[in-house]
Amino acid sequence: MHKTTVLKNALRPFFTRGAGFTLIEVLVVVLIIGILAGFALPWYERAIFKSRFHTAIPNTRSIAEAQEVYFIAQGKYATAASDLDIENAGGDNPIEVTIGTEEKYKFVRGYNKKAPSARYVIYQVHSTNFPGNIHCEAERGNEMAEWLCEEELQGVKIPHGSLDGDEFVTYILQGDAGDGTFSQTYIDEPTAPLTNGDVCLAQHAEGCSNTSFTESSCEGNQTAGCQHSTFNDSTCNGNAGGNSAGTTVCGHNIYNNSECHGEEGNNGYVCGRSDYNHNSACYSNSHGGCGHSSFENGSVCYAREGTACQTSEFTDSSCVVESGGGCNNNSTFSNSTCTVEAGGGCTGNMFSNGSVCHTSVGGTSSNRACGTGSTYDHSTCYNDSSTSYLGCGQGTYTNESVCHSSSRGGCGRATFDGNSVCYGNGDGACGTCTYTNHSVCYANASGACNNNTYKSGSYCSGSFCPAGSPRQDGTIRTEVGE
Repeated sequence: MHKTTVLKNALRPFFTRGAGFTLIEVLVVVLIIGILAGFALPWYERAIFKSRFHTAIPNTRSIAEAQEVYFIAQGKYATAASDLDIENAGGDNPIEVTIGTEEKYKFVRGYNKKAPSARYVIYQVHSTNFPGNIHCEAERGNEMAEWLCEEELQGVKIPHGSLDGDEFVTYILQGDAGDGTFSQTYIDEPTAPLTNGDVCLAQHAEGCSNTSFTESSCEGNQTAGCQHSTFNDSTCNGNAGGNSAGTTVCGHNIYNNSECHGEEGNNGYVCGRSDYNHNSACYSNSHGGCGHSSFENGSVCYAREGTACQTSEFTDSSCVVESGGGCNNNSTFSNSTCTVEAGGGCTGNMFSNGSVCHTSVGGTSSNRACGTGSTYDHSTCYNDSSTSYLGCGQGTYTNESVCHSSSRGGCGRATFDGNSVCYGNGDGACGTCTYTNHSVCYANASGACNNNTYKSGSYCSGSFCPAGSPRQDGTIRTEVGE
């Protein structure tokens, strides 16, 4: 028999209907199995992922509940699970539980180490943000994690951010979206309102200008980077730029209970030409850094270099001169205070309505720390230094204003008018001055009130008044004392 015929006879059973499946039938079965597997495998993977996620929930809840008990007893939350009265706090492997105790975010977060892309978060009752909320965090771009939080658990997506920035997407499982927000970092994002810890980085001029900041901050790394904005409970950091008064970094702004830090000014007004309201503060490390500004309602200018707060208006506020010229040159103080700790201080200014200038250091014989061209109208200057030629001299005191001098020349070479008073508490204090319209020089120390001119009912009082000075009754002393 031919070899081909033998082969056909041998294979014939496999190609007959009664002997098995056809090749097409086998392919159809394989295709069906593949289709079923294609549907079943993702669901199987989701079921495993969901199961692993849920294994972290009991541990997370136990620690969150223990934290509330701890808070009732201690008035604060524990910083570590080991401090809590709970067994196996944090769970055994593969469960990972962490505690967050930041002021804004007090929480307990748990996840299965085999499924770290989805985390379960319980916020404590006394958390500033999201009090009592429960969140599901999904790793951004991870389809399985986002499916679990959004579709399976029906979470409500928070617009942006999470506890770890933008690496995760947050979904609310319990609570309300209005209970808080997460911070986000923007780069050159003008006009966008920033809130609750957001940061705007100005890498170009005007990069973060013309916007509003609420409990957030602006990093002005370029000239004019954070200008023309409103800051509420926020901070502006002027890190560079600002070569002139017209190119401020954090200037031309409105600050409400906020701060501006002028770190590097290049002789410019880093935080200048701004309105500081309601307990706001300007920290200036540069020449003119907070200049040409207004300070109201408890606001403060901290002058550290140059004429940092010069040519500004202070109303119910204060200037603290830590170094440099400070608050010099045409600043006005109304019911406000200037404290001079170093440098030239507050010369050439107007003090009115109960304002005070207080100096203990700085100045020369021709440039007194709170004097030299300053005018006091119903206000006071205190010179507490025992060193010569410091303090409140070469100023004008009018309308019941007062100068207190503890040193030689402390209130010297000044004019006292309209019931104003100089207290000479040191040798040479309150001397070489003009007293007019019922003003008084009190000689409380040897050598005080020397070389003065008295006019229109003014006089010298005290045990050390020099010979030739008038008494209150208009008579003239012939020797030192009364």
